[in-house]
Amino acid sequence: MEVCILRNIFLEISYIGSGFFGFQKQPGKRTVESVLQRAIEDTVKHPVKIFYGGRTDRGVHSQGQAVNFYSDTKIDIGNLPQVINYHLPKDVSVIGSKYVDEKFHARYSAKKKHYRYLIYNGRYRNSLYEDRAWHFPFKLDEKNMQRFFDQLPGERDFASFMGKNAVVKDTIRRLDKIEVRRKNNLIIIDFYGKSFLKNMIRIMVGSVVKLSHEKKDIKEIKEILDKTRRGYAGPTAPAHGLYFLEIEY
Repeated sequence: MEVCILRNIFLEISYIGSGFFGFQKQPGKRTVESVLQRAIEDTVKHPVKIFYGGRTDRGVHSQGQAVNFYSDTKIDIGNLPQVINYHLPKDVSVIGSKYVDEKFHARYSAKKKHYRYLIYNGRYRNSLYEDRAWHFPFKLDEKNMQRFFDQLPGERDFASFMGKNAVVKDTIRRLDKIEVRRKNNLIIIDFYGKSFLKNMIRIMVGSVVKLSHEKKDIKEIKEILDKTRRGYAGPTAPAHGLYFLEIEY
């Protein structure tokens, strides 16, 4: 009698978030998790529970979401992405696979996460960036934006930058680094940290864009941070400009 050995399988996932109600399962909604789980189960021919590296909101994209699940499938690990992708729609795909330690968990084993926010800063909208970047038509100074963002890294209470109705034990997070650069009309903002509050990056972006555009003093971003209340921060930047790029293990 053949013995079935369950192995811990890691997948790297990319998706265009526009057609999903976020990553996590929701009854009656099209989510990345529900679509992905169905495709994996169609591939390995048994029920699975998938563990994911991080939740993304409706409209947010990913180039490096991570999931793991346990399976005794005999499909070669190198061929697994191709087989799973056969069962997936075009707006989500598996781009990598490997075996990992049995104790590995896509979320709890993570050391650092990398997110990117894109702002298309041209006067007129560009169809290539429709639903892929926030179109802000008024001229922004990326160097001034960097000065605002430089006030935020560290281990702090980021309650001012947390979305409403979020349920968390505490609002202390460690933000390692924020980098801003421009490539023609595209402003690229990279965020590095272990974990983030709900909407934290989008509220930071919205706040800094507002402060920079209105030519406010740099100290105002610190004042917002110190207030620890959402109402003092700026607007929440659109979801379609945000990308979950990478998880470091």
